[in-house]
Amino acid sequence: MDPIALGLFLFGNSIFISLFFVYLSRFKKHTRLHETEMEEREKQLKHQVFELAVLRSLSERAGYSLDLRQILEVITDSLSGLVQYATVSYIMMGLEGRTILKIHAAEGVSQEFIDNVKKDLTASYSTMSGKKVTPGLIDETVSGGLSLEGPSEIGSTFNLPMMIGSDLAALINVSSIAPGVYKEADTKILYTILSQVSASASKLSLVVENEKRRLSAMVMSLTDGIAMIDSSFRMTVSNSALASMLGIKKVESLMEIVAGVGVKVDLEHAIKQALISKNIVALKEVQLNQKYVQIDVEPVIDQYGYLLGAAVVFRDVTAARELDKMRDEFTAMMVHELRTPLTTITYGTADLMTGLEKLSTADIAKTIGVIQSTTGEMLDLVNDLLDAAKIESGKFEITKKEDDLVSLINEKITMFKPTTDQKGLKLVSEVTPTLAKLPFDRRRIGQTLDNLLSNAIKYTDKGSVTIKAEITDDHVMISVVDTGDGMKSEDIAKLFSKFEQFGKGKSGERKGTGLGLVVAKGIVEAHNGKIWGSSTGLGKGSTFAFTLPLK
Repeated sequence: MDPIALGLFLFGNSIFISLFFVYLSRFKKHTRLHETEMEEREKQLKHQVFELAVLRSLSERAGYSLDLRQILEVITDSLSGLVQYATVSYIMMGLEGRTILKIHAAEGVSQEFIDNVKKDLTASYSTMSGKKVTPGLIDETVSGGLSLEGPSEIGSTFNLPMMIGSDLAALINVSSIAPGVYKEADTKILYTILSQVSASASKLSLVVENEKRRLSAMVMSLTDGIAMIDSSFRMTVSNSALASMLGIKKVESLMEIVAGVGVKVDLEHAIKQALISKNIVALKEVQLNQKYVQIDVEPVIDQYGYLLGAAVVFRDVTAARELDKMRDEFTAMMVHELRTPLTTITYGTADLMTGLEKLSTADIAKTIGVIQSTTGEMLDLVNDLLDAAKIESGKFEITKKEDDLVSLINEKITMFKPTTDQKGLKLVSEVTPTLAKLPFDRRRIGQTLDNLLSNAIKYTDKGSVTIKAEITDDHVMISVVDTGDGMKSEDIAKLFSKFEQFGKGKSGERKGTGLGLVVAKGIVEAHNGKIWGSSTGLGKGSTFAFTLPLK
């Protein structure tokens, strides 16, 4: 080959080879840069996923208590994809001066390694928080792999503080067997992320505290006794109504509630059952300090289905039980009131049917008169029951028209005069004769006057019964005053109750059904008037009065 051509050929190849190696070097460099960028992007993505996981956990744990331990579990679980470690741990304060410490071993380490982590972590936490960690008051949990032949010395370690506001809430520790594992850049990013998490937790803590204050205000205003118990059996909120039911000044803990209830019900078991089943647990009715109380335990679940705890409700059902008792007594009394006249009618009709030919005309007339009178009493009783039922259901109606109240009162005086004469009583009228006509239901107001006058005469053995009518402002006031047995002061508040029946003053003898005053109250109130009773005491007479509008 021509030397010149050979030289040119070799020169061209050398240039080609040089260019090849230049481009190859650039390609490798570009590839390395691309791989570095990819690694950095992957690392950033892991950091973002870690931060989002923790922040999401924070938002889902919002309730009437901030469960810091749950947040720490999420943080420590999420670190595995970010840094290499032999152990990951956290420490925080618990209740009543106790300290919670959890260590998870990802690699087989020795017990001595665990002890070194515990020693360093407790010392750091005590220094940073200013709180004393008592060795005998540490609730310690160790999980993961332990090995008798595992390493005992800590090669690398760093701590991550978890802040709530300006206070150290917890301290997270990451430790490795190998030295120099944790670079400043890695730990700095984790510090930054945890600072953001701490800021979010601090904001959430303020929200939780505000919610607790608002919840406490609501709970304190309730008449039912309330205690809020979290999932760790700690009482977070209670009200004064509960303390009153238990007979103590203030409820400080769940144990005080359990002690107050005693062995009557197993409250602790009921709370556990409600938390496990997530259903309401109704306990049997108990008697506490002369009150009947119904206790219910209801689980409290947030919008995400997370169990926050349980609400223990003490409902005072004393009034309902007393009402049931009064209903029973009223029913028994009504049966008695109906049975007596029915017995009279039965015997009277039996005498007429079996011995009619032997009875004189006068005896027959007397028996029929008794039957008629007894039937009338029964009819009055039934009418009172019907009227009382209409009043309770809001279906009671009256028909008002302009009428003469004075003439109605005079009619009633004439009607009751023979009865008062028979008892040796004076029936006195103090009615303004010039009283103008006013709108009222004559039959119903007459029924009211009948009740008040008959009661006054029934419970007065000597003295007088006085009926008055006078104008007061835009009303006319009608009152019936007697000199009879009077009433006890505690009975005055119970007047006009369907289920109350008062005895006859000093003797306590029961008469009547007590329905008359209930109906009278319904009649007067249907006229937009008021009715009341008063007495200065037993043996000092009574006054019953009511008002009717003039227009």
